[in-house]
Amino acid sequence: MIDFLGTLTESSLGQVNVLTVTATLGVLLVSMAIWSVSRPSKFPPGPRGLPIVGSIYDMTDSPEVVFGKWAKKYGDIFGLKMGQRWMVVLNRKDLIKEAVIKQSVEFAGRPDFYSTELFTGGSKDINFTTYSDAWKRHRKLGHTALRHFATGKPLQKLVSSVYPKVEKELTQNDGKPIDPQLLLTLIMYNVLSQICFGKSYALRDPNVKEWMQLNDEANAEFGLGLEADFFSWARYVPTSGPRLVKDLTVGLQKLIKTELEQHKQQTYDPDNISDFYSMLLKAQEDAKREGENVDKLTDDHILQTVMDIFLAGTQTTIDTLYWAFALMSENLEIQKKIQAEIDSVVGRDRVPTIEDRGTLPYTEATLYEVMRYSTVAPVALPHSTMCDAKIREYSPLGATVMINIHSMQFDPQEWDDPDSFKPDHFLDEAGTVRQHPSSFMPFGAGRRSCLGEAVAKADLFLIFSWFLQNYTFSKVPGKEDESLINLIPQTFAGRLLTPYKMLINERK
Repeated sequence: MIDFLGTLTESSLGQVNVLTVTATLGVLLVSMAIWSVSRPSKFPPGPRGLPIVGSIYDMTDSPEVVFGKWAKKYGDIFGLKMGQRWMVVLNRKDLIKEAVIKQSVEFAGRPDFYSTELFTGGSKDINFTTYSDAWKRHRKLGHTALRHFATGKPLQKLVSSVYPKVEKELTQNDGKPIDPQLLLTLIMYNVLSQICFGKSYALRDPNVKEWMQLNDEANAEFGLGLEADFFSWARYVPTSGPRLVKDLTVGLQKLIKTELEQHKQQTYDPDNISDFYSMLLKAQEDAKREGENVDKLTDDHILQTVMDIFLAGTQTTIDTLYWAFALMSENLEIQKKIQAEIDSVVGRDRVPTIEDRGTLPYTEATLYEVMRYSTVAPVALPHSTMCDAKIREYSPLGATVMINIHSMQFDPQEWDDPDSFKPDHFLDEAGTVRQHPSSFMPFGAGRRSCLGEAVAKADLFLIFSWFLQNYTFSKVPGKEDESLINLIPQTFAGRLLTPYKMLINERK
């Protein structure tokens, strides 16, 4: 009997211990789940999300679309959690400008995304590196280079040098339907390669096609980021995402590295600085000679800075022109009006120049409306706070701050019929161009504004006006009722159009 009671007691105790452990684990899991969605102090309201994963599974559409829906429910500033990462989203002009202009330094940081760490070699670039003395030095070098090599007559000469190659390509095409994306990529790659390392390419150079393919792969694979951007533990799990980022980064860097190495060995002359890379090399040499610490001006930093200028100077312009060509095909009356203005002011005997800006108001207004209507960067690159900054009554310290540019540029309180493509959005009653409407910010603002804004605007004007001076855009016969404005969904890479084909015919 005693042995039986002892056995029973031990068995009961064992069951109690199991139950105790199970209950304790249950309590811990529930506590962790509750803690994972408990908002920090002074954090704005927003979607609660699920335990652990937050609102990741609520991103069922492109970010600007989802953010717009949440803004209607929670207000122009709201907070959410994506995995382990708390985010604050700012909508509409007043809130956005309060952060990026009035508190430009406080909101000038960048979050530590794992994907950008991989892509930038450990934050050695301009675009994704957080605000610091090293960042300011590289940005200043980039700004100086663009001012010297990519403004006024130098830029005009670079862009014009590509026109004969485009004419030859379109003549060989003989009016057949084409996807203009390749053509635009070839144009911009030529322009930026001359700015960055003083080299011109054949229009169909294999390197250009490879660059385009790698860019397309990057946009397709990483539209919403990597798991490790939202869960810190995921960087230690062997998954395909980080490997793909590394492979694509190596591929993109290889193309640029090859050009830089050839330029350094064959054509670099410190007494004749004629391109961006030469300027960076000279800055590095001067720093070494003067005994400065060059740990923030290494070869890796130079490579990343050149890549920044190259990527920033090509992709946004290509995407905007891709929209412009499609919109001209969809709006033939607007296209004819632009062509009439160019014929009247510029004529057909010379190419449009930088000096023609200001004399072609309808053409310029149409380009600005393309930038607004396309909003190719609907959500700006993520910001983070540099200190315990406040926005209204909230303090998003430690959070990733998302700037919803789309909410400004499609705000019905700021624009008459914002969902329609109307160049008159940028013309006043006197027919003068409204260049800086208060709710128009395609290149950002403040400390993290786009470094290449002036260059991009000039490129867009020169290329767009030249094409419309010499060519007519139209839809493929038999497909006139099919819209070319079809968006690729669910991507942080931008409002990208699905590939389309059109006719580009020479004007007679």
